[in-house]
Amino acid sequence: MTAVDLSAFPHRASYAEVDGRDRWEVRVVNRWVSATLPSLCATAPRGAVLDVGCGEQPFRPVVEANRRDYVGMDVVQNAGGTVTVFGDLEHVDPSDVRYPIVLCTEVLEHVADIALSFRGLRRLTLDGGFVAMTVPFLFPVHMEPYDFRRLTEQGVARLAADHGFRVESSARLGSAADAIATLVADISVLPLGPTFRSRAKTRVLRAVKSWLVSRLDSPTLSDHVAINSNFYLCNGIVLRAVGA
Repeated sequence: MTAVDLSAFPHRASYAEVDGRDRWEVRVVNRWVSATLPSLCATAPRGAVLDVGCGEQPFRPVVEANRRDYVGMDVVQNAGGTVTVFGDLEHVDPSDVRYPIVLCTEVLEHVADIALSFRGLRRLTLDGGFVAMTVPFLFPVHMEPYDFRRLTEQGVARLAADHGFRVESSARLGSAADAIATLVADISVLPLGPTFRSRAKTRVLRAVKSWLVSRLDSPTLSDHVAINSNFYLCNGIVLRAVGA
């Protein structure tokens, strides 16, 4: 993926509440990062936090609020001109600077070579340092044609073990309702022609879609019940870099 390719895609400046099919992903990623980074900042060796694939740097305030310097890494400059390290995970030089904490959110589904990218993450992480990552599990295709994979917790754990990491913690983020709502919100219903039947059916299906999304998004959905499923939105995983 080249800088020219990436410049065509908008990047999120904030993980505040949003509308659209990604609202549930945004919520769970924001909660996980906001809950995870403070403890890592308190326990990791001294040094800056490197945000790989930082885009418009939505998590910079969280890092700086925890008294760590923030370093943004990406293949293109962002709108604010605040990217300071340019490059991609697949081409990290062994002599590059290493960091006690590396943040990598919603990036690994877009790298062409996942093994090389994990090798790059290890080269960027101090021995004993941490990588905090989120990777989608059930999410619509996006940033085409640069959406290459979905990973399970087990898939990340295997890659981690092969590249000098151990899993410190792993969490499935987003409920079954969040996952289903995301998929329903992604559906687009369009009339096939100008006929009354086509327009009427489109209106009905759009209304059903909106109703279903609103019900799935309601906090009262799970009142008095436990809803369990192997469907979830994404993985939040902390890796520890182990010495050679």
